[in-house]
This record gives sequence, C-alpha cells and structure tokens, in this order.
Amino acid sequence: MRRTQTWVVPPELKNLSPYQFLCRSLEGVRPGMLKQLLQEGGVLVDGADTKVNRPLKTGSVVEVVWPVDLYERARKKSPRSELEVLYQDRQLAVINKPAGVPVVPDRHRNSKTVFDLLPEDLARDSETGVTAKLLHRLDKHTSGALLIARNKDAQRELTQAFVERRIHKEYLALVRGVVRQPQQTVEFPIGKDSRHANRMIIDPERGKPALTHVQVERIFDGFTLLRVQPVTGRTHQIRVHLAQLGFPILGDGLYGGRPQLFLSDFKPGFRAKPGRPEKPLLDRQALHCELLGFHSEETGDQLVRAPWPPDFTILLKQLERYRPPKEDRRGP
Repeated sequence: MRRTQTWVVPPELKNLSPYQFLCRSLEGVRPGMLKQLLQEGGVLVDGADTKVNRPLKTGSVVEVVWPVDLYERARKKSPRSELEVLYQDRQLAVINKPAGVPVVPDRHRNSKTVFDLLPEDLARDSETGVTAKLLHRLDKHTSGALLIARNKDAQRELTQAFVERRIHKEYLALVRGVVRQPQQTVEFPIGKDSRHANRMIIDPERGKPALTHVQVERIFDGFTLLRVQPVTGRTHQIRVHLAQLGFPILGDGLYGGRPQLFLSDFKPGFRAKPGRPEKPLLDRQALHCELLGFHSEETGDQLVRAPWPPDFTILLKQLERYRPPKEDRRGP
C-alpha cells in the first residue's frame, strides 16, 4: 500500500522546482530519496506527472506518492507531524481534521483517532491533568474544522451551546449534476436504517427532526459545489438530505454517490501511463467543514475557517479547467 502527502504551494515558494520545494517541505529526508521519487514518477503537480525543473505556481498542489519501503525509511528521518490547529485559547481549540482520520475508535481499533494525533499541549492540560474533549463529530472521510473543549467548564458551556443551536457550521459539498434552485431548506426527518447498521434513512414516522440549509456556491458543467448549513446535528444529516434531493455527494458510495472520481472522467483524451493504474482525484466523500462559529469567554465571537484539503483543491481546479459552466467555455 502506498502513502501520500500533499501540499498547496504558497506565494513565497512559487517558481521553485518540485525538488527544491520538497527539500523545504520534507525536512530531514535525504536528497537522494527525493530524487528517487522524482525519477520514478512519485511526484505529481496538480494531479499530473512533473519534471524535476518545472517551476511551480502559487496554488499548485504538490503530491508525493511514497512506496511503502521508501516511506518507512523517510519517516524515521522526518519529525512527526501533528494536526493543524486553527484556533486556540485556554478554554477551547479548533483543529483541521484530515479526511481518513476517525473522531472515535472503530470497533477494531486499527487506526489512530483525532485524539491520538492531537498536539500534546491540547490533548491534556499540563497543570490540571484534564483531558480534552471532542464536542462534535465529523465522519471519518469528512475533513474540516473540529471543536475541542480543553477543560470541564468549557465542555459544559459548549455542549449547551450545541443543544441551543448557537454553534454555527458551514460545509462545502460537491455533487454530480446541476442544482438549479439557488437556495433551499430541507426538513426531512432522519432515522436509522433497520437493514443497514451504518446507514441512515428518511423516516417520516420514527425519524428525528432534521433541518439543513442548502445554497449553490458554484456551478460547473455537470457538477455543483454547495454550501450547506446543518441546523440540527443528526448522524449523516448532510449526506442523507442531499441524497434525498437527488444529489448525493461525490464519493459517497453509502448514499448513492460514485465511490471514486478520476481525471479521465472529464479530461478529454487523458490516459494513464502504461503499467500504472490511474489514481483517483477523489476516493472519499467530497464534504468539508469550512466554517465553525462559536463564542469564546476569552476572545468573544469567533468564526474559524478551515482551508480546503489538497484533494478538494485538486478536484475543483480540474473541474474549473475541464468542466466550467457551459456559458464560460471558449472555442467551438
């Protein structure tokens, strides 16, 4: 199994070659390993193979696909990375959860959770010994802002804020198809699917009330980027409501979305290299918690933004290039 790492090129590092960029981004990894990756096609820029001396542009997405043996060797030389902290005070914190990391352990406990990867100063208060508490959940394959209470008082206050719907959350969701209605409110009740342990369904009789605001953010040719605000917090609420509207989230196989999306799905004439299977642009649900609003006793009202994850950025860049709105297309 291969490992991947991704970066978005900041303005101050534009015009560097991929090799120079990786030397700065992967401190402690020997130059010979980086050259080996480049020679073997293990470095992609915006989803495509790159050359050693090709200058990078601001906003380009650099991806390293590590063979397992090389990754293990490099990891021994590199410092352990921690979750990105977006906001922090003495009471609470917001981290940027990567896709693929569960909030709570699965039944087999075979992968590290968000708590396992928290910076040590957030996981436990060094003075009181109090363990941080995760106040809400994001699905394993959903990325974005996650709120953490750092002591019992904060946990109690923020839990009540969730109950009273004073925590503001906005997600970005990419769906297949063109959503014509600019804004709509969805109020389908949600309950458990008795035939599938991990699935939720629309259940008018026994389901719990669920309220979601949906707004069109950007329309592509055949795809729509939605801004979604869940007012209630039911399990899989956004995924279930969008599927009920007929627009399941891309990559969400559980609710009818295509499990994977490839560049060859919409780039004319694209072919993977012989002997190398095409890597999907997206192999999880295209759902990202971008905004989290809350009140802090220390700093007042806060609205924290979680940057787009690299796979989301790559996918949207490719859609802008190959699937813009039909009225924006150039040429015949």
